[in-house]
Amino acid sequence: MTTETFSRTGTSLIDDAPLDAAGLSEDGIRRALDLSQQGFLASEIAEMLEARLDDVDAALGALVPGGALAIRTALRRRLRGWRGEHGDDTWSEAEAAFGVPHAHVLRMVRAPRDQEAGIVELGEPGFLDTVLSGEECADARAARCAQLYAFGATLQEVGDLFGVTRERIRQILGRSTPWSSTDLNVAAKALREARRREQEAAVQAWSLTHPAAPIAASVVELGLSEDQVREKLGRLRSRHESTFATSRTPTRRTQEQIIEDLRTFYAETGKLTCQAFSDWAREQDVPGHQTAAIRFGTWNEALRAAGVAEATGAPRSAFTDDDLWAAVISAVRAPDGGTTYRAVSEWLAARPAAPSGVLIRHRLRGPHARSWVEIITTALEAVNDPSALDPTWVDAVTATRDWDTPREEITPIEHILEAVRELGPMVTTNQYRDWARANGRPTMQTLQRRSGKVWSEMLAEAGGTPNASKVKGRSRDEVGEFVDRFLDDRPEGTSSEYSAWAPDRSAPSLSTVVDRFDSWSAAIEGARSSGRKVI
Repeated sequence: MTTETFSRTGTSLIDDAPLDAAGLSEDGIRRALDLSQQGFLASEIAEMLEARLDDVDAALGALVPGGALAIRTALRRRLRGWRGEHGDDTWSEAEAAFGVPHAHVLRMVRAPRDQEAGIVELGEPGFLDTVLSGEECADARAARCAQLYAFGATLQEVGDLFGVTRERIRQILGRSTPWSSTDLNVAAKALREARRREQEAAVQAWSLTHPAAPIAASVVELGLSEDQVREKLGRLRSRHESTFATSRTPTRRTQEQIIEDLRTFYAETGKLTCQAFSDWAREQDVPGHQTAAIRFGTWNEALRAAGVAEATGAPRSAFTDDDLWAAVISAVRAPDGGTTYRAVSEWLAARPAAPSGVLIRHRLRGPHARSWVEIITTALEAVNDPSALDPTWVDAVTATRDWDTPREEITPIEHILEAVRELGPMVTTNQYRDWARANGRPTMQTLQRRSGKVWSEMLAEAGGTPNASKVKGRSRDEVGEFVDRFLDDRPEGTSSEYSAWAPDRSAPSLSTVVDRFDSWSAAIEGARSSGRKVI
């Protein structure tokens, strides 16, 4: 028996039931999609739902481009794939694997029937085939009730269609069909659960083979709606689309509270790294190290303000912006990656050569993107639809990189040597500053801190030519007077603020101050103990 028998039961089993001229309801659309995914033809679905064929076609086409045909094609492809992996199994066993009636399986794969259906015992393949035929029922109404109930409608919905109570439908099923409502419910529930498992497995397999692809790209291939794919992806959904929560209104933390957080963190852990603080802060539900760095200028300044250490800090990142974009794209593409900030950060943290999520968010926000959402949107566009982007940039950021092998640390002199090669031997501190920003290199202050040498010494070691006039120009006392003036203007000023303050006042550069006093801290200490009144 095939479903052709079912199709011959009549165009309408309820003479006075009007067709829905306004189209399918939301529940009707849901049931139409489920029936199509069980192998029903659009004409059979229209008959089941007492709807117009055009409405069914339109509803299915809106959910899956290509409608019922595309859904059946996707299901047939997975059925044949299953048979290739289960060569010793018969097609009857596909019913339990896919949650699709045996008769529909045979029709889709164009295989002859293994046996006559008859009335099959509950739980055996083909049990619902007899429901499809309706041959063992007392009349067309009973067959219609059984078909509707076994393939998606509730007793109440069937009763509403016939204008009777749900209990009356239960009686019809028990007295006028070979099956009770309980038998039909058990069989339909088993198929529904099998269908859910198979679809979920298909969606997750698609996700693993199509990293970062938009969910819409899966619809025709899987024969499922976007909502179904989104639901069945579960946590994998973040690999294919942004799943960002509604923006929260941040609670501003005072500097005193941040200092207390830092002191408590140091007392409890004895650690000083920014990552260790962020891990601790997450457990304590307080802002991470980014907030401290922003409020105090740098992470090291925050530590100093808290009085917990004179930390030297880690070397400045040598990653270019293209490297940072490539890291985001790698995390988005990876099977164990994602698109949320947390998913990307955790993926990068597990790879010793990769930049941190904090660095990416800090560097790429601004002229490149206003938010993390825009960073991810751009990354997904580079992967899935790069036509509107610069192809040279796309090639650079999608090129494969080894994030598992740590880079060899570049010494301070090597950075200056590279600057000398590009800019010439007489590299000024201002020239180096601009070059370092453009090339993602450490600042001059970072190089001096890491090497323990002043700029002129490092430049000479790199084969450059220091500016002798600046080295031998102003005396220590003269330089100290300018530091005094700076502190008059800004009593709590930092070295970076001095660098911005000095040019407009013909003051010595920061490197000259460091030359004369060995360090910025020593210059400040000397100025404060000089006897000048600092306001």
